[in-house]
Order: sequence, then structure tokens, then C-alpha cells
Amino acid sequence: MNVNFPVLSANIKSDNHIASNITGYFQPFKILDVGGEKIAIVGYTSKETPVLSDPGPHLIFEDEITVLQHEVSKVLTLGVNKVIALGHSGFETDKLIAQRVSGVDVVVGGHSNTFLYTGTPPSNDVPVGNYPFIVNSDDGRSVPVVQAYAFGKYLGYLNVTFDAQGNVLHSSGNPILLDSSIPEDPTLLLQINKWKEQINNFSAQEIGRTLVFLNGSSLECRFRECNLGNLICDAMIYNNIRNPDEVRWNHVSLCIINGGGIRASIDEKSSNGSITLEDLLSVLPFGGTFDLIEIKGSTLKKAFEHSVHRYGASTGEFLQVGGIRVLYNLDNKPGERVVTLQVICTKCRVPKYIPVQMDEVYKVVLPAFLAEGGDGYTMLKNESLKHDSGDLDVSVVGNYIAKMLRVYPAVEGRIQFSKDDSGHSSSNIIQMNFSFVSLIAFIILIHKIL
Repeated sequence: MNVNFPVLSANIKSDNHIASNITGYFQPFKILDVGGEKIAIVGYTSKETPVLSDPGPHLIFEDEITVLQHEVSKVLTLGVNKVIALGHSGFETDKLIAQRVSGVDVVVGGHSNTFLYTGTPPSNDVPVGNYPFIVNSDDGRSVPVVQAYAFGKYLGYLNVTFDAQGNVLHSSGNPILLDSSIPEDPTLLLQINKWKEQINNFSAQEIGRTLVFLNGSSLECRFRECNLGNLICDAMIYNNIRNPDEVRWNHVSLCIINGGGIRASIDEKSSNGSITLEDLLSVLPFGGTFDLIEIKGSTLKKAFEHSVHRYGASTGEFLQVGGIRVLYNLDNKPGERVVTLQVICTKCRVPKYIPVQMDEVYKVVLPAFLAEGGDGYTMLKNESLKHDSGDLDVSVVGNYIAKMLRVYPAVEGRIQFSKDDSGHSSSNIIQMNFSFVSLIAFIILIHKIL
């Protein structure tokens, strides 16, 4: 790795196949000397990495809390009494670490792109809590937890005061908005401009226009129906329209996409509603395909139960849909939350929603990531009767928008919750942001050691 800073992760292990190849690339913790005081930074990575990505069969991602407690205890025996946990597991896990890992004084997190702010925010981002977010630990301490949103928009700033025993006396700060008042780095800007010259003619071309705000925020797409999810699913189904036969008006009418795969919004007030390839690459940055599978209705129902089995934990598996209506009751226990599940018929002259039949075989358009079991959707991989690879995701959506010329997708009631329980835990927002080690540079600590 060509990096000039330490890479930290305490909970990544490997089997014997690659152990010798990765030795030295990362370490569990690093002890720094700051103003004559020793500070330990202990790293962690999401234990869900194998279902969120493809790290291969030889890496093992252990439980963060268990491993961190072991490493923090080790650090304390070395005479260090100030410990920062730095990781990439999401805000919910960050809070659990602050609560349960004895000896951790500060938690700096990432992965969920959580925006925290105390006071009036400097931009249009809505904070889900104060910065820092204070967690009361099981051993009676107040532990500050911070994240700094995503996309390099903010620089996290945290000021922590410790006493001589390493106890946190006070913590304060706020993310700093990196707006035009912050000077740009001239060397980096030169490199960016060189690349812009090469790609602008390609990526800045207008594909179509939107008349409405295309909401791809995790506040929406990971918790409830979002209109950008509807647009993407409509494009996926449209891309699979084929000639009708004597029985069906089309061979497929159903689409699902994980909300975590939608990575950005498109603002209709920006560039007069113009949608460019650059916009679509921001929404769908992973370069995946939209595939076609055949599954039984029972498998489809399992997928929707999985979609909300830990609703409120701010994870990306919450499904956006097309050609489907689902009603959830979150008061029911996980695995029993789907109240009704309906799909648009294909064996009909007038399409309408009909209940899913458990033994019926359905064709579903979905991201290859889901078809291959990503985000925990193992039932889609293991119980699929057929799997056909499809077209590049950005091309599918771009071609659809180009044909429509103007788009204005609505929130239509495709996804509903009984008793309005879609608002549960709406403050626990998870997006995807890689802030693994670079956040070391985003915090300023120990302004005063008592």
C-alpha cells in the first residue's frame, strides 16, 4: 500500500492462506505522543464487510466490541490512559462501542455518513444529534462519539479535555463546512483540473431533466419509499420490456433495489433540472449490473422480511421497489413483519396488484449485488431458480431518462407501514462513507491536559 500513515483495524484477521501476504499492512492500534501525553488509537472495521463487499474467503471480520475490549485492555496495561476508537462500522455500532467497551474515551466513526451538529447547521444537512454525541457507558463515563458526514464536505473538529488520570472532563466542537472560505490545495486542484479536462466532455453531457427533487438521501431510501428509488426501479423494469406473448403482456414486472445502493440525490434546482452522467455516477457509483432472477413467492417474501428485520438500525438492506406493494407492521417480531405483499400481474390484459402466491415463480429485476447474496440476501442467491446477468446500472437508468426526456417520480405508496411506524428510529441514519483512517486528521484533541 502506498500510504504514509498507519492503517488500523483490530478485528480483521486472516487464515493461513494469506497471513504472510498481509503482515505489516495494518495493525490493531497505534500509540501517539501528543504534547508529552500518550494516546492510543484503536481501529475497527464493520463485521458486516463480507456481506457489504467482496473481501474474499480468507479474511475474517470479527465482532468489533469483543475484539476492541481485548485490544483496549492490552493498551491500558502499557500505561496509556487515553484511548480513541477509530472505525468504520456505522453510528449504531459506534454508540455500542462507547457504551460497552471499558476504557474507550472517544469514538470517531464512519460508514454511516452520520451528520452531527450542535446549534444551527451551516448547510442544508439535517443533524441526527449533537456533536459530539454523548453516550453514557456501562462503567459510568460520558463518552463523546463523532462522525463528520461524507464526501469531504466537512472536516470534523473535536476538542477534548482530560484530567491527569485520563478521564474526559469536557468535549466540544463541530464539523467545519469546507466551503469557498476554505482555501483549496493548489497541488491537488491542479491534478483534479487535469482529469476534469479529460472527462467533462463525456460526463457533463445532459441526459435528460427532472422536474422534481430526486431524493436519494439515506433519511428516505434506507427507511421508507423514496422517489429516486422508484425512478431507478421503473427504469430497470422498462429496460426489460419485451414483446408480449399470448399469455403475458411482459415477462417481468417486478423490481427490488437495496436502499444502501442509492448514494446521492439529484437536485432539480441545480443546473435547471439537468441530469448528467456525472449525476448518475454519483447516485450509482459501483459499476454493477441490473440482473434478472427467477424465484418463488416464498423466497420473495423472505427477502421483504429481511428488508425490515432490523429496521431502525440504519442499514442499507431496506428495499426500494417497482411493481410491488408491501405493507409492514414493525410492532411484529422480525421475520413476521410483512402484513401484505402484492405484485403487478403479467398474465393479465389490464395490469393490477395481486397477492403473492408462495409457490408461484416470479421474475425479478435487481442489482447483481443482491442476486449474489449481498446485504445478507442469501435467500436470493441460494433459492434462485435462474440468474441472468444484465446491463450496466448507469446505462439502464440513463437510457430510461433519455427516452422520457423529463422525469417527475412521486412517492406513491409502494411501501407502507401500519400505525405510521415508518418514523421509528428515523434519527438513526446510516449511509456509506469510507472514513477509515483519514479521520485521524479530522480531530484535534488534547487542547488541555490537566
